[in-house]
Amino acid sequence: MRSTVWCWLLGLLDKAEFGLVSSNVPMGSRAMLTCTLLPRNVFSVRPATRLVGRDCSSSLTSMPVLALDFKVVGSILAAAMMREPFSRFNLHYDRFMVKYVDYKGWVDYVVRVFGRFRSNPKTLLDLACGTGIPTLMLARRGYRMTGVDRSPEMLAVLESKRGDLPVATIHADIRDFTVPEPLEAAICLYDSMNYLLTEDDLVRCFRCARAAVMAGGLFVFDVNTVFGLAEHWGTRTTAREVGDIYSIWQHDWDGEARVSTLTLTFWEKPEAGKTGEKFVEIHQERGYHPEEIERCLKNAGFTAIRFFQHGSFIEPGPQTTRMMVVAR
Repeated sequence: MRSTVWCWLLGLLDKAEFGLVSSNVPMGSRAMLTCTLLPRNVFSVRPATRLVGRDCSSSLTSMPVLALDFKVVGSILAAAMMREPFSRFNLHYDRFMVKYVDYKGWVDYVVRVFGRFRSNPKTLLDLACGTGIPTLMLARRGYRMTGVDRSPEMLAVLESKRGDLPVATIHADIRDFTVPEPLEAAICLYDSMNYLLTEDDLVRCFRCARAAVMAGGLFVFDVNTVFGLAEHWGTRTTAREVGDIYSIWQHDWDGEARVSTLTLTFWEKPEAGKTGEKFVEIHQERGYHPEEIERCLKNAGFTAIRFFQHGSFIEPGPQTTRMMVVAR
């Protein structure tokens, strides 16, 4: 199925000092092109038949020529349509994630971690809690939960589901938050820590967590490893369809920066006779080595730190895709 988009080259590039033209487009062409997405992620480009409203030929002839390929076009369109992560996908997050994630297994593992370290907390802090799927599961098991998240849209979904469960929420960035009173333990699940792209961000988050947890309390969180992001996610594109939502998950791995960029494009299927609306969100995760995480935790005041392959109590190896970190 083809989709056609109109690109205002100068408009989308905003303050950039260059334009994009195809090698087969005359240098005197107007600034608007028609870009048609064909199979295999190839863009067919031709001058638009409609006039722009002003002649840009003199500007274009003085601008460097760049190849117009899928990644370039994709990045420009994403910048033009990009939304804050989870600012729209929050409406569909639960339906997608419960299909692909064993949340009960995750919660069972967290409880096992507490038992392994002879910890019996009753109050838990859930960092980057999102829509609260594990938050609510833990609340149903008797824990009094406090969830922190920077997305008001995600928190709104959580709050709509909590009913009478003992769950409080705090709208804040996990790098800069406080709690009314210390809790007995803290968790952060499903690679939320990887969204912090610098060690300074990690330290800021860890310091807030340390201040929010009682002395001797556990801080339990998972991370995607560098190997996991590079090899398991890698650079690939996946299509997923759940109910009335169709989505494209395009991963791009930058080995030098150790950053995986996900361009999440999704369509909400329309009613009969109407055009479906398209949304784009950009998500980035950075991979960290255990020694980097340990250094940041110690900088934040934690002293006893252990690493495990996620779901077990085995030390991580070179091909571990996800680690669980336990700090005290």
